[in-house]
Amino acid sequence: MQFYQQQLNMLSTNYRNRIIDICCRMISTDGQVDLDERIWMTKLCDKNIQARNLRDSMLCPDKIE
Repeated sequence: MQFYQQQLNMLSTNYRNRIIDICCRMISTDGQVDLDERIWMTKLCDKNIQARNLRDSMLCPDKIE
């Protein structure tokens, strides 16, 4: 059962690449991120732990839990 729950929380390659793309554009000065993209990423990160960890590791790597 635990393996099945892990599979449900896994990110697809497409979602992982979209998060990385959005975060990289947020960090860089020449890229712009649309409000729709920010909303999508926020909703996904609220529901998915792997997405949240990926976003947090890119945007705030010095965060201590």
